[in-house]
Amino acid sequence: MSKTESSVEPAIPTLWLVGKTGAGKTSLMQALTGAGGVGDGFSPATRASQLHDFPKDDPVVRFLDTRGLGEAGYDASADLAQAEARAQAVLAVVRLDDAVQAPVVSVLRSTQLPVLIVFTGADLVPGPGPQERARAHLRAQVGRDLPFVTLALPADGQVTGLDTLLDALDSVMPTVAKALRRAEEARSFAALRPLVLRYSAMAAAGDVVPVAGLAVVPAAQGAMLHALAARHKVSLTPARLAVLGSALGLGTLARIAAGHALRQGAKLVPVAGQTLGVAMAAGTSYATTYALGRAASAWLHGVARGAPADTASLRALYDQALTGARDATR
Repeated sequence: MSKTESSVEPAIPTLWLVGKTGAGKTSLMQALTGAGGVGDGFSPATRASQLHDFPKDDPVVRFLDTRGLGEAGYDASADLAQAEARAQAVLAVVRLDDAVQAPVVSVLRSTQLPVLIVFTGADLVPGPGPQERARAHLRAQVGRDLPFVTLALPADGQVTGLDTLLDALDSVMPTVAKALRRAEEARSFAALRPLVLRYSAMAAAGDVVPVAGLAVVPAAQGAMLHALAARHKVSLTPARLAVLGSALGLGTLARIAAGHALRQGAKLVPVAGQTLGVAMAAGTSYATTYALGRAASAWLHGVARGAPADTASLRALYDQALTGARDATR
């Protein structure tokens, strides 16, 4: 949700995006949140200072996107003073191929807020030598060393360097970095959800036949885990499977196995037991397979980026997915 500056709620951490017109502020925000409609490539899209809540319905971070500095006829002093008072950190967005950064330098010299410089245009200034000269030029103007990252924000949307940016944000606003990482993982799972749904349906279908489900369901779940690992480009070794089991809690996996065995037994009870057992087994196998896939995808997303398993978050994600899948099958 976009709001004017007058509606800022201080309880929500605010990142101030400052930079010249065309530096890539709105494109950076779009890349971090996955939200569309806020700019494309290096095209100037900001026309006034606005706040963008993320996520829209239950925001954990706000981006304060001030109008591009250096625009003809724009006196930025009032906007900059308000932004300084309301933000908790600054993301200074600077194009590597633009050496004239006087308006940005002025902000960086005066602000008392934590600063992270985001150099964009790595695709426009290739090679470490020219890029370092551009960074050194800005550093000399500001008069102090500031943390920085370098990104490419090409018009085709294939942003590179976001993981490095999130790592750097950990030292500036760790809660914001964590929230943005969760959002990135959620976007990753959105593309993988059809795969998880397919294997969940396979597990449910295999659980309809008495006893056969004892083999079909674990096979479907195992195939799903390997398929997810392949999509995340992670080798699913026995050691890594043990880490996943530990992260989810051995009790969780034991409950899945024990519950599955009980459902198979219920299907062997004559008449009513078969009817109820089949329905219960299929629905529960669907839900547990989906929940396992959802949690495993989040874990694999972290493994691919060298992040340690967050046991509490994975278990909460599994429980949330299990509840949602159960509700969907009722």
